[in-house]
Amino acid sequence: MTLYSCCLILLLFTWNTAAYGPNQRAQKKGDIILGGLFPIHFGVAAKDQDLKSRPESVECIRYNFRGFRWLQAMIFAIEEINNSPNLLPNMTLGYRIFDTCNTVSKALEATLSFVAQNKIDSLNLDEFCNCSEHIPSTIAVVGATGSGVSTAVANLLGLFYIPQVSYASSSRLLSNKNQFKSFLRTIPNDEHQATAMADIIEYFRWNWVGTIAADDDYGRPGIEKFREEAEERDICIDFSELISQYSDEEEIQQVVEVIQNSTARVIVVFSSGPDLEPLIKEIVRRNITGKIWLASEAWASSSLIAMPEFFRVIGSTIGFALKAGQIPGFREFLQKVHPKKSANNGFAKEFWEETFNCYLPSESKNSPASASFHKAHEEGLGAGNGTAAFRPPCTGDENITSVETPYMDFTHLRISYNVYLAVYSIAHALQDIYTCTPGKGLFTNGSCADIKKVEAWQVSNSDLPKPRYLELMSAGFDFGVG
Repeated sequence: MTLYSCCLILLLFTWNTAAYGPNQRAQKKGDIILGGLFPIHFGVAAKDQDLKSRPESVECIRYNFRGFRWLQAMIFAIEEINNSPNLLPNMTLGYRIFDTCNTVSKALEATLSFVAQNKIDSLNLDEFCNCSEHIPSTIAVVGATGSGVSTAVANLLGLFYIPQVSYASSSRLLSNKNQFKSFLRTIPNDEHQATAMADIIEYFRWNWVGTIAADDDYGRPGIEKFREEAEERDICIDFSELISQYSDEEEIQQVVEVIQNSTARVIVVFSSGPDLEPLIKEIVRRNITGKIWLASEAWASSSLIAMPEFFRVIGSTIGFALKAGQIPGFREFLQKVHPKKSANNGFAKEFWEETFNCYLPSESKNSPASASFHKAHEEGLGAGNGTAAFRPPCTGDENITSVETPYMDFTHLRISYNVYLAVYSIAHALQDIYTCTPGKGLFTNGSCADIKKVEAWQVSNSDLPKPRYLELMSAGFDFGVG
């Protein structure tokens, strides 16, 4: 390998680590590193890039309390495994977790960090440098959330055979193993849900419906499957519209006018909460009532849609939801979060500020994570959600149980439980490598992988639960009437 190639790769890795400072990740060292991708924010701020100056990274906006709880579920599972005497004894799992901001660009930025580190390790550059702060390769990634984001991530991770276990991406397109070789999930795909939607409509003899779908790899395939099922049942579709959280006002108004002028009382929606929210706001503004909504799981329990001011238009909703699970000890773990006690979790500071509507003075205003907040605070804007309100300083003595947020909502653990399952599925695959008997292994001549030097492709080839098994672990939907 030439010195030029070595420098180029090192520069790439330096750029990646610089782009994500300590306060923009949750990271803990370990013998084996798991990556994580979670939507700590609902989106990014719109910003024109005229390219007259160096492009800046877009700002993430609108804090997602549930996303932070999902991240905490991954950390909880890893700590539980590290404390287990039976699962991976004498080995420590570490993690590197990033915020996708619910967008493809941010997710790929984080994924490049995983890939770059793995590529450097594969080149064995120890002879060129003495890296005391060396971080082991990421041998598997837990995430992402939305199917569109997971599709982009899977295309990149698949090139390097890095296993990806999603906890919420249900698009049926992701079941294509020829295209997504390293993708697994702990959630059933949307074929079951679309079929169930058609069954419900047939049962109630609603034969005239409208459809709305997010314009992404979750909404389009989901609604396409529903239309196939509807045609088999002689269910007629009056209109089919696509939406996005980034649709402009004119596009939203056009969709709402179609809904308002349609004689269909039943509307089937395959969308996430962030993509549907702008449409619902406009429907509320126009006071369009009398519709029955059939909700896919991605928005049926969304905190963005379950707002009191929306109930008069979406009160007649039949929604699907993933089956819930129990995680003993998780509630107590969530209650222990505190910025000063969460040194490994760079997202804890912003969580505290958003929860108590205050600000924590940063040790350094020049740190990447604090710069945008201090600028917003000086201008009288709340960080994260951007609400125009001056925030008092936090005392640090605030009580997490004294406020109501989706973070502490323990009514049903659905996605959190899927995250928990995803971590354990990877741990059990590593356990199989750890206990492998030479001569009976999965590699050449029955050889075993070295658990202390395990590589991502070896985990892909191990007894990591295959897609159908993983889907069955959390298979099935509940549905209820709102």
